[in-house]
Amino acid sequence: MYLVQTGLLRRYARHALLRTLKIDPITIEFDSVSQLPVVDYGSRSGVFIGRRFNPVHIALYACRALHLQNITGPIHLPELPETSNCEYVERATNWLISNETQSDNNISIWNYDFPWPDYDLTTPWRCALAEAFGALVLLSTGHKDRARRHIEAILTDYRQSGVSYIGIKTFFPLEYVSEEKVLVLNGILHCLLILGHCGLILKDDALNRAFEIGYGSVKSRLQDFDAGFYTFYDSLRKPADEKYHKIQIELLQIMYRYTDDTDLPPLIARWSKYLPTYAFAEPVAIFRYLVERALTRSN
Repeated sequence: MYLVQTGLLRRYARHALLRTLKIDPITIEFDSVSQLPVVDYGSRSGVFIGRRFNPVHIALYACRALHLQNITGPIHLPELPETSNCEYVERATNWLISNETQSDNNISIWNYDFPWPDYDLTTPWRCALAEAFGALVLLSTGHKDRARRHIEAILTDYRQSGVSYIGIKTFFPLEYVSEEKVLVLNGILHCLLILGHCGLILKDDALNRAFEIGYGSVKSRLQDFDAGFYTFYDSLRKPADEKYHKIQIELLQIMYRYTDDTDLPPLIARWSKYLPTYAFAEPVAIFRYLVERALTRSN
């Protein structure tokens, strides 16, 4: 009975969140012409977006086909239709190459051609996560020079057409690039792990230094994402649902294997203890978030 009640409560809370924020559920299908994943976003905050190609999803499926989960962590996406990994990777790589935009300062970007009201983004907007996953695919398929230009976008401040917030001894890749500089934990961890991998493959000391600075930056903020019995998705205190809570734990586990930082296991253990009660914690987190959001807007 407890499981039934908490399950119903979570479904009600998620429905209330989507209804309040005017967000349609997201579905992923495969385009019959390109045979690439297309995301149907429906409407968000009253803005119709519809079916769109997203470089993150296209690159993520290629990462899974290339068996790169030791870098990306488990990839929580629907399965590919009947197709060989080699065929999909070729299609995805061709799409990434065809849709990149090169800037004057020798960086390349995948611009998003649809708005994202969740973070008040209008077209075109940029995403460090797209640059990281896309660069990993390009590097893994032999396009080293193209990959370097997207890596350079991550190493460049957002005010100079890059996708990161770079301050004095701070470095944060931004999943949603804007003046607000919202920090998305899973996005930052993904980008840093890929930068570290690329630094090893390319034997590039600059990438290794960027990883060290970035890891120090995010480590100093990890406690900000801990709500006591659930975690936050971003620095705006949006609660992480159970899927993203697990992803954050998985990425910290990979980060520990990469860094041997003994400060990480206690945090991983504490966040893992939240999982058995997350079915109850998530709706509480959602309702708290909606109340805080309403109070902020009323002031």
